[in-house]
Amino acid sequence: MKIYLNDYETETLEKAESLLFNGNGYIGLRGNLEEDYYDHFSTNRETYINGFYETKELHYPEKMYGFTPTGETMISVIDGQTTLITIGGEQFSIMEGTISDSERYLDMEKGITVRNLVWTSPQSHQTKITISRLASFHYKNLFSLKIDFERLNHQEEIELTTHLNFYPVRTIDKNDPRMSHDLQKIVIKEIDLAKKSCVFGTEYSQLEAELVWSINNQTVEQTIEEDRIVIRTKLEGNSYQKNLSYAFQQQKHEKIECSFAKLVQKQIEFLNDFWQSAKVNIKSTDNLEESVNYSTFALLQSLGTNHTTSIAAKGLSGSGYEGHYFWDAEMFVFPVFLHLNPLLAKQLLTYRYTTLDKARENRQLFGYQTGAFYPWRTISGTESSPFFEGGSAQHHINADIAYAFIQYYRYTDDLAFIVDCGFEVLLETARVFSEIGYMKNGKFHIDKITGPDEYTVLVNDNYYTNQLVAYQFQWLNRFAKLLREHHPESWSELTKKLQLEESELQDFAQFSTAMALPFDEAKGVIAQDRDFLNKSFWPYSKEETNYPLLLNYHPLTIYRYQISKQADAVLALMLFPDSFDKETIAKSVAYYDEVTTHDSSLSYSTFSTVYSRLGQVEKGYEYFIKNARTDLDNSHKNTKDGIHTASMGGTFMSIIYGFCNLQVVEDRLTIDPHLPAEIDEIDFYTYFKNQKYRVYVSHQEHWIEKVAEEHQ
Repeated sequence: MKIYLNDYETETLEKAESLLFNGNGYIGLRGNLEEDYYDHFSTNRETYINGFYETKELHYPEKMYGFTPTGETMISVIDGQTTLITIGGEQFSIMEGTISDSERYLDMEKGITVRNLVWTSPQSHQTKITISRLASFHYKNLFSLKIDFERLNHQEEIELTTHLNFYPVRTIDKNDPRMSHDLQKIVIKEIDLAKKSCVFGTEYSQLEAELVWSINNQTVEQTIEEDRIVIRTKLEGNSYQKNLSYAFQQQKHEKIECSFAKLVQKQIEFLNDFWQSAKVNIKSTDNLEESVNYSTFALLQSLGTNHTTSIAAKGLSGSGYEGHYFWDAEMFVFPVFLHLNPLLAKQLLTYRYTTLDKARENRQLFGYQTGAFYPWRTISGTESSPFFEGGSAQHHINADIAYAFIQYYRYTDDLAFIVDCGFEVLLETARVFSEIGYMKNGKFHIDKITGPDEYTVLVNDNYYTNQLVAYQFQWLNRFAKLLREHHPESWSELTKKLQLEESELQDFAQFSTAMALPFDEAKGVIAQDRDFLNKSFWPYSKEETNYPLLLNYHPLTIYRYQISKQADAVLALMLFPDSFDKETIAKSVAYYDEVTTHDSSLSYSTFSTVYSRLGQVEKGYEYFIKNARTDLDNSHKNTKDGIHTASMGGTFMSIIYGFCNLQVVEDRLTIDPHLPAEIDEIDFYTYFKNQKYRVYVSHQEHWIEKVAEEHQ
């Protein structure tokens, strides 16, 4: 399984920095060209540690009470990719001499990126150069780079110069609000060239980490410059290896001198085990297998697994959205690992439990008296969103996180995890909704919040949010019953710790039953909120409209119309298909399709899934392809800023929940597939209640079978 990006065209080089990144969930290095910075294309030359960030003061011209005072930004740590190559006194460059026999690819079975080429220098010296790189899944502190040389028509001396750059090279679009416009930098604290180490940190967040390096050839000299450490090396033999080890918090240095061959062997062992359950086999006319499995691999490379980190909107491939964790993690990435590797899915939820106390602190910013309110965008667990209307007003994040805990239990039967973590998260997040909601005329309402659609803010009774909250309230009572029955001592301790009375559970049950779920009887569709369908339609045709809207129109202009950035009400249709009859689903998805711009990469997969379940597979496939190729085709023109992790999770969901229509019905797995003509068959594995299953779907047959008793 390989992804190729062979040419040196500007768009290819820009998106390759994100698509060919090396990551392992702890460190991430962008797929930059090794031989230094070229100024003819946009570049972000950076290395990240998951959870390493700087704090900055958020400035408001007119600051009101409760506005987020500070934000967090994932910043580049010391970047050691740069490796200048000099052959017989001539420095290698794609701009000098000629390049031939060039290929550049990601090998997803070996977990390495490879760049092969033959360089003919201006003086006609021909050299075959192979550059291989990896971020070790086994030794998460390690990034390793190996360069192999073959002198084809000469015996010239080869020298290599490593730059350990303290500060990144970044190209930022100042007009794009999705990018951080403040360049935060690390602080160099101590350099010891004899020990080959550099301690660095941050000024305001007070974090500290250390880089240790190892180079396996003769070092000619090491020098310290203002913005980097320079290490000159003379090639001995035909290969060069550089290992970079990053220690931060509980992650220590290990195996710093490990050979590249050994690291590759460990990488293959890890991925052999992973792909046995995670690979999705698809026979199709559009080579879909590549897109689907690349998405899974990129998510694996970005997934934090140490209980203190999660997965950012751009993963560890870029600094778009400042490296923040959003609801994407629970609603779009979590389902991938829930099916393929439940232990990894559990790590995402554990992060939320670890940051629950910070969510309790966060609720106080909003004046809430009880419970916990998770931040809309965060790294450490504190709110980093300065735009509350389209940010922290999205209270559905509380219900999103609760939903993920519920689905984890439904698929694993891991009631012990609910005792230890899950129930407390569900209760504390539910208390916020109980506090801000109210009963009127027999209905429970939640007002002045924002749903997933960021083009419609501060609404009343957002359908998606209310449906999800009702589900959360129901499951709180189900879990209470299960814990009383199976863990009575733990239940007693929990009720005391959380000051939970039976009357509060009764309130949840009442509110769930009475939840306001707006519906337009005349149109026969669910209403995105109480007022959405009363607004006028967008006054411009699709041809007259400039996309994305958020970069071309004032927010108030957008808010006044029936225009959606992404799936909102349709997401409720996807998550709760049994709550609606087929006619309502069909009318609703068709209606919202007409008023949705799909400016968010989260949108297409949801529409694809709902259309596919309805049997409208042509429409489902049309949206699936647009989503599956988002980054590979650079369809949003911002892949250079990092991959779209939610879109990648959505690709998997469209296949599993859409085309295969995999669901849990009466506590068992079922499928009711609708394959498009472009797909001949789908074959994958999933886990359900500690049992591995194989799922097979074609136009002729479909089935689910147990594979082996394996515990994940």
